[in-house]
Amino acid sequence: MKTRLFVCLSQLSLVLMANAAPEESLETSFQHPPAAVRPMPLWWLNGTLTPAEIRSQLQGARDQSGFGGVAPLPLDGRYGITAPKYLTDDYFARYGDILNTARELGMEVILYDDEGFPSGSAGGRMMELFPDDTLKRLDMVEEEVQGPANYSRELPAGSFMGAVAMNPQTWQRIDLTTHVSASHLTWQAPAGAWKVMLFTCVPAGHKLVDFLNPEAVDKCIALTYGEYFKRFPEHFGSTIHRDFFDDVGFHGKVRPWTTAFNEKFQKKYGISPAPLYPALWQDIGPDTEAARAALFGFRAELLAEGYPARVGGWCRAHGIQSQGHPPGNYDPGPVDIHGDALKFYRHVDIPLMDAIFYHGHGRPGFKLVSSAATIYDRPLVAVEACGAYAEKDFDSVMLYRTGLELFARGVSRVIPHGMWLDPAHVKPPPLISHLSAKLLPALPGYSDWSARCSLMLQAGRPVVDIAMLYPIAAMEAYYNFNLPEKNWGFNVPPECDYQRLSDRLTSHVRRDFTFLHPDALAAQCTRQGASLRLNNATNWQEYQVLIIPGGKVIAWASVKEIKDFYDHGGKVIATSRLPEQSAEFGHDADVRAAIAEMFGSVPAYVPPSQQPAAPDRKKPGVELPETEYAATPFRTRSNGNGGKAYFAPQPTVATLQAMLDDALPVADVAFDASLRVSSGDGTLSYLHKQKDGREIYFFANSSDDAVDTVVRLRGNLTPQFWNPHTGEKTPAKVTPVQEHGQAVTRLHLKLAPVTSLFVTAP
Repeated sequence: MKTRLFVCLSQLSLVLMANAAPEESLETSFQHPPAAVRPMPLWWLNGTLTPAEIRSQLQGARDQSGFGGVAPLPLDGRYGITAPKYLTDDYFARYGDILNTARELGMEVILYDDEGFPSGSAGGRMMELFPDDTLKRLDMVEEEVQGPANYSRELPAGSFMGAVAMNPQTWQRIDLTTHVSASHLTWQAPAGAWKVMLFTCVPAGHKLVDFLNPEAVDKCIALTYGEYFKRFPEHFGSTIHRDFFDDVGFHGKVRPWTTAFNEKFQKKYGISPAPLYPALWQDIGPDTEAARAALFGFRAELLAEGYPARVGGWCRAHGIQSQGHPPGNYDPGPVDIHGDALKFYRHVDIPLMDAIFYHGHGRPGFKLVSSAATIYDRPLVAVEACGAYAEKDFDSVMLYRTGLELFARGVSRVIPHGMWLDPAHVKPPPLISHLSAKLLPALPGYSDWSARCSLMLQAGRPVVDIAMLYPIAAMEAYYNFNLPEKNWGFNVPPECDYQRLSDRLTSHVRRDFTFLHPDALAAQCTRQGASLRLNNATNWQEYQVLIIPGGKVIAWASVKEIKDFYDHGGKVIATSRLPEQSAEFGHDADVRAAIAEMFGSVPAYVPPSQQPAAPDRKKPGVELPETEYAATPFRTRSNGNGGKAYFAPQPTVATLQAMLDDALPVADVAFDASLRVSSGDGTLSYLHKQKDGREIYFFANSSDDAVDTVVRLRGNLTPQFWNPHTGEKTPAKVTPVQEHGQAVTRLHLKLAPVTSLFVTAP
């Protein structure tokens, strides 16, 4: 039996949810959704808090907007001055007014955990009180030495992390750490050209806590969470059910590191990381990719075990759930911005998305967050939605348009961004509250709709046939500190297509999937015949198809699992570039041999100029060029057990559709392949969950197109339509048929522009 490496929380409260709705039937709650599932906006405190204004705005939020609570956001000077000052006695007095008034009104208060964002400064007190526990940076000093020679120099300032000499012609590396004494390096350089590199960890001059250091994080928690609990213990688990930490990650592009890195790395892997450090800046020969994967992978591990883990543990010990996100959780390049988009959420009770800036921004990455919830068996996914949308582009239609896509990608709690204490000084827009003349007429209906969607989509398990391996090893192996800072969050190899595949699968091919972390593949999955099972208590899944997105480097442990799946009848699809190297040392030949057995000889790599364009944060675009609907060549290879491998060098929408139709002729949910929906930069998407003995399908049309089509649902179903916009339930018109020997239900689906519909069946 495999050892489960991931830390999966099993407390019953996480399954039932501390803030669950009262015990009512789903039918009754759908018509009259409770406060617990209603939108709860960020409430920007950009003015002077008074008891009268607190009551007025909370009552308006409940009675006029239909909100179920608020997340008060104290502000620093960038966004308006909060009065009274953050964390003072006067501030806590007013916060007590917020809590008491919310409790009286039957509303929830989400504990936003800092002043402004990102979290982790304690309103500047970390730098003031604990400067040694703030963010650290890894520095390198490099000198060229021509040997033979006596080399001697003082170490640079900071915590010494290692010294390495490398011969750039032979790639020989010599660990010089033992040649250091009393802050001085002395070394007899052999003949040849050498680069001597010295590494130190120094303060980054940043007010944020050292997110990688659990002990430092504990000090930050005491300054914030501890002060709230000291004053308001009776509200924890009653008025306050969850926190909100914001943008916890690698800020300022400062090469974040921590002084305990070497000690912890050696304890886990049994080797010193110091000889690998040069790979963080430059090529070190055949070991380059594995060295980077080891170092950056471990840094991501430290981040996950740092702020998210310590805050999560504190929250659970004090009767609430943790909720938060890293910066750029949707960006394609995680290594320099938050390490690992799936691993980050390992200890987070409610994985939180960040859907801001404009409609469509980050859409290809939203499935990462809901996939994290699936992997870690979490019942909820939350979203911070619509912040920094341009006022001229924002109206009630946009409020729905964004929400439709988020729910279809796994969200079950909405935090609009947001209310403002002083609505005359909204920076950044939009204003989403009863004080907005533009939005007020639509807000009660929107809140009812959002609450019904949240109610239906919370808990249960997502049903998918397809897993996509998260190509974190390829991204770690590619990244180094010399890549352009301007590409922060976008530093990925040109063949890195996983987000393009995500968008095409969700928005165009319309086949839902789960991103599967390599660690989860190794530790949480078992093969069952020709399927691969994710072994979770609630969010278990069975995959019939596994996709390997483009990438030069892959974990050898992953390849072994994929090869076993293929050998026993599994279907494997690879795109853009087949793996050639291992993320572990010494297994490059093993990777190449196994890949060749599945896919045949590895073809010549298609250069970037001939590949689909890299993701562009400025142009999300749902409408694709016509070439995306033309099938490109792909090749297949089969074995005697029914296993089949597909490789598409240029995976268009039509090519993905063709491969999946062949690999999985009867999909869980299938649309007409010729159906195109994209006007208004919108999509037609779906989500399928099994919950409380029901099949629940959510269909969302965020476009300006009217949809009138037939959808095929696997199984013999007698469904109803549940309309989240009105709360009404009506019979669904269906036709039972047989396809490829399996029962299928043909459903006539009609959706007006920017609307949604649930289909439920016992």
